Amino acid sequence: MFYERIQKFSQSELSLIHEASMEILAKNGLVFADAETLDTFKSRGFAVEGKRVLFTERQILTALETAPDRFKFQARNPQKSLWIGGEDYALAPTYGPPFVVDAKGRQSAGTMADYEKAVKLAQTSEFVDFNAFKYLAPGDVPAETSYLDMVRAALVLSDKPLMGGTDGKTGSENTMKLMDLVFGKEFVDSNAVTMGLINPLSPLSYAHEMSGAIMAYARRRQPVIIHNMIMAGASGPIRLPGLMAIVNAEILGGMTLAQLVGPGTPVIYGSNSCPIFMKTGGAEISNPQSLWVCSAVNQLARYYRLPSRTGGAVTDAHIPDAQAMAESAMTLMVTVMAGTNLILHAFGQLGCFIGFSFEKWIMDEELCGYMRSLSRKFEISRESLDVAATIEVGSGGTFLTRPETAKLCRKAFYAHKLFNKHDEAGWRKEGALELVAKAQKIIERRLGDYQAPDLPPALVKDLDALVEALKASHH
Repeated sequence: MFYERIQKFSQSELSLIHEASMEILAKNGLVFADAETLDTFKSRGFAVEGKRVLFTERQILTALETAPDRFKFQARNPQKSLWIGGEDYALAPTYGPPFVVDAKGRQSAGTMADYEKAVKLAQTSEFVDFNAFKYLAPGDVPAETSYLDMVRAALVLSDKPLMGGTDGKTGSENTMKLMDLVFGKEFVDSNAVTMGLINPLSPLSYAHEMSGAIMAYARRRQPVIIHNMIMAGASGPIRLPGLMAIVNAEILGGMTLAQLVGPGTPVIYGSNSCPIFMKTGGAEISNPQSLWVCSAVNQLARYYRLPSRTGGAVTDAHIPDAQAMAESAMTLMVTVMAGTNLILHAFGQLGCFIGFSFEKWIMDEELCGYMRSLSRKFEISRESLDVAATIEVGSGGTFLTRPETAKLCRKAFYAHKLFNKHDEAGWRKEGALELVAKAQKIIERRLGDYQAPDLPPALVKDLDALVEALKASHH
C-alpha cells in the first residue's frame, strides 16, 4: 500500500502510542470547562478533580465498543447519500476561513453572498460529495447567529449531505431543530443527516462550546468529527511520536464523551496536526512532517476501527499559484492514499486555513478528479486482459480502430476539465489561457447554469420562519 512508503507502524508501535496516550489520560487527563460535561463523566464513574477528568484504558475501550466503523451519511436527495468508513472516501470544501482571496492574492472579508456562491459551486460539482457548512465565515451577518444563515443556505441551495453548526450547545441544538423540520424528527432520530466538527483546545483541554456541542450531537446520535490541530513544538511535543501520543489522547477523550451520552453515535478520528514554523510561530500545514502525521492518523484510526479525517488540498500559499498547486497535490495524494475516509479542505483552501479562493476551488477539482480516477479499481479478468485482441492486432498493428476502443474511448480515461492537454497550436486556438483565467470561466458558466434543487415553497417558508425565531431567541 502507498502508506507503507511513508512509515507503516507495526502493531507493537501502534500499541506503544496507545499506551503513551493512556498514561497521559490517566495521570494528566483532560480539562473540560463545561459543568454539565463534568457531571456526565462523574455520573459514569470517571475520576473528576475540579475541571480535570481522568480516564482509564478500560473506560475508553468500553466506550469505543459502541462506535460504528462505517455509517451512511444521508442527503436530502437520497441518491446523493454516501458512506463514511471502510474503503470509502468523501470530499468536501474548505472550512472556516475568514477571508475570500482573489486571483491577485488580495483578501476581503467573506460575505453571505460569497457563501451562497460556494454552496452553488458545491451543488454543481461532480467531485464535491457533501457541504462543509462553514466554507467561509461571512462577516456581514451577526457572528452569533451566522451558523443559522449558513445551515439554511446549505439546506435550500443544495441537496447533498451537509455538516451543521457546532457553536456550543445552543448552536448545535438549533441545528438539530432545522434538521428535524426538513428531514422529519423521526427520520433524524434513526439516521445521520448532519455532522459536527469538534476541535479540542490543545493541549489536553476542551472549551465548554466544544464539549457542549459533542453532547448535543450525541444525544441525537448525529456524527461528530473529533479533530485537533496540534502544532509540534508549540502546543505539542516537537518529536512526532510524542505529538501523536497527545493527538490520540485528545481525540479518544472526546470520543468517549460522545459514546457516554449517545452510545452508537458515529465518531470520526481526525487531525490536521503539523509542525510549527519556527521563523514565525505559525502553523506549517504543508510540510513532509505534516504528511507523516496524516499517515499516522489514518493508521491509528484503523487501530481503533474508526473512520478517519485528515488533510485535503491544503497549502500555506496565499495565492492560487504554483506553490498552492504543488502543495495541494502532494497533500491531497497522501491524504487519499493513506486511507482517509472524510476529507475536508479538498477545495478552495489557501494560506493555512485563512483564505478561501474560488479559482483554487476549480483547480482543486481537477486534482480531486485525478485522485478519483487514480483510486479507481480495475477488474483483472480474461476479458479485460484483451489477449485475443492483442494477438489479432499483432506486431506493428493499431488498436485505434478496434471496436472496444470506440466503445470505451469516452470513459476509459480521466477527462480533464481544466488542465491543458492540447499541443501548442491547440492551446493558442483555445485562447492561450492560464489556469486562473480558465477557472474563472468555469465558475461563470457553472453559476450561470445553476438550478436550485427541489424544496417545497411551504417548507422553505417554514424554514425561514424557524431561522428567524431561533435568531430572536439569541437576544
